[in-house]
Amino acid sequence: MNLLDKYVAEVGKHLPRKNRADIEAEIRSTLEDMLEEQSQGQVVDDEMVKALLKEYGSPKKVAATYKPKQYLISPRMFPIFELVTRIVLTVLFAVSLFGLGVGLPKTGLSGADILSQLGGWAAGLFSSLMAALGNIVLVFAIIERTQAANEFEKEFEDWDPAELEVEPDPAQVKRGEFIAAIVFSVLGLVVINLYPDLIAIHMNTNGTWTSTPIFTESFFRFLPWINVMGLAQIVFNVFMLAQDAWKPSTRILGLLVDVAGAALTVVILTTPDIFSFAQTWDMLGDTEATKFLTKFFEFIPTIIMIVVVIATIVKVVQVSIELVKSRSTTPYPLVK
Repeated sequence: MNLLDKYVAEVGKHLPRKNRADIEAEIRSTLEDMLEEQSQGQVVDDEMVKALLKEYGSPKKVAATYKPKQYLISPRMFPIFELVTRIVLTVLFAVSLFGLGVGLPKTGLSGADILSQLGGWAAGLFSSLMAALGNIVLVFAIIERTQAANEFEKEFEDWDPAELEVEPDPAQVKRGEFIAAIVFSVLGLVVINLYPDLIAIHMNTNGTWTSTPIFTESFFRFLPWINVMGLAQIVFNVFMLAQDAWKPSTRILGLLVDVAGAALTVVILTTPDIFSFAQTWDMLGDTEATKFLTKFFEFIPTIIMIVVVIATIVKVVQVSIELVKSRSTTPYPLVK
């Protein structure tokens, strides 16, 4: 084989099999035309071929021009990935910091115990952040390879400066919100099913680390229902990623999913003894701080339930208004 044949064969090693033969023939034809043009009737030797191939580029570089750009997370998705990552990691840090604040009083504020507590907290925080980041990357990598990513591409390619003069469509789907919801849902299901020990208060008592789960067995009896509800939310959010705008049917479907989630939340929170805060405060001793924490955390289920109910009522009202508006703007056929 001469240099030209070897070059084309080397390029072919890095090409997809589907179109390899056609691309090799195209490259060979292009190189032969370029060689004929540059030789200008002179005898073609190896030095002339080497100069041409050097100019054309390395085989891997040439092959890359025939393949789509490969990203784990592409530039079009990265801004949303960055936003979701910041939110998730900030929330995890805040929750972990709260747990540290609860556990520190038990150390007696002695230097060795504080250092031990901080060391354990830092190690646990790092592990949680890495696990969360890994799950976020996995979710975005999956979305990157679905139809939803193509919708983002269409928004970039089909953009028209005239859109700047048009008021935003209130029915337009905001895909960033659905991606964030998918990420949080996946993280929640992964933690609650695979790493329930992370949902705990960790304390250092007399040099010994103890871990008290926040939820009791009464809570985990609802785990199958929580999984079904979480999967339903993920499926709905993935479906909405492929939509351009809200429709009456999707608004009603989304409302049903939200109402079902709120109903499950209320049922869980009204179940007695789903939290184990009382055991944790007993471990900290009978102090004014623990008495305050006991009273404060007794109201947490009620506070959460009130917030969920109010948010659901607001959502029902908003969706009802949007449905009425969409119905009033839909032209009805004239009766002859």
